[in-house]
Amino acid sequence: MLSTRPPRPVVVAALVCAGEGIALLVAGVVFLALQGVPQVWGFVILLGVGTGAAGVALARGSRGARGPVVVAQLIGLGVAFYAGVSSDRPDLGVPLAVLCVAVLAGVLTRAGRDWAEQ
Repeated sequence: MLSTRPPRPVVVAALVCAGEGIALLVAGVVFLALQGVPQVWGFVILLGVGTGAAGVALARGSRGARGPVVVAQLIGLGVAFYAGVSSDRPDLGVPLAVLCVAVLAGVLTRAGRDWAEQ
């Protein structure tokens, strides 16, 4: 019988993605309260909710959540590039890039691909 539980690298990557979602949600709410720009921070809040939900769904074994998790990490890599190169803030961009690459590596491992194709 084939295992329906995701492999450990996928679960770890999914939980990190859920943590990213929580961080986006908290940052969006805090900055909305401080700066009061609902167009920008409302989008960040929605992105945080979606990213967190995709991470939780993937950790619980939903194979369809791999796509949204991968897309969220690719968006994160774009943000990391902007922060690290365009804004001259490698102290922000490099850790974000490392985190996104680690999540992508966890989701796209051979075990993760084999599990998703079951």
